Amino acid sequence: MLGWIAATLLILPIAMVDAQVVNVTIFTESQCPYCTKLLREQIWPFYVNRPGIMNLQIIPFGKGNCDYDYNRNFHCKCMHGPTECDLNRLQNCAISYFPRRHLGLITCIQGLSTLREAFSRCLSRLSVRTQRKLIECATTQTGELLNYYSMVNTHRAGVRIWPTMYVNGIFFDRSYPVENKLCEHTAWC
Repeated sequence: MLGWIAATLLILPIAMVDAQVVNVTIFTESQCPYCTKLLREQIWPFYVNRPGIMNLQIIPFGKGNCDYDYNRNFHCKCMHGPTECDLNRLQNCAISYFPRRHLGLITCIQGLSTLREAFSRCLSRLSVRTQRKLIECATTQTGELLNYYSMVNTHRAGVRIWPTMYVNGIFFDRSYPVENKLCEHTAWC
């Protein structure tokens, strides 16, 4: 009997910790000024000041579409043009390579003017090997396939405005600071 109680007490704090994590999904476009403002001014500072509270999923694609040609290649078109698709690819590659630690890189890439600028400003602190992997991903069909998956997720969610944000599965209209909304769902604030 004591063994069962001890096991329950050991499991209970873990369950309580998991209950404190807030699930956040944000649909973005890499060159959307409102998305840039949200990530740089609200999401990144919250993440830095309160690490571990958000289980964050960012889906960079936006308003656009991808087609599949007879050579089995994807071709995506984005609302703000080809450069936005390039930057979305790089963001999707970063998410793919760093599934739990991508927010800093995504935030750095967000709102930049060119893929080359993103390479020089955001990848320079990474190892040469990692830089090569991300550049190869962002400039090949691998990245375009990741863009396609983001497009599918965006279309399935019925997103029509960017950024669109869900907190614990509920649409958040961003009518007040994100920090306030996230702190409603956890005692860690």
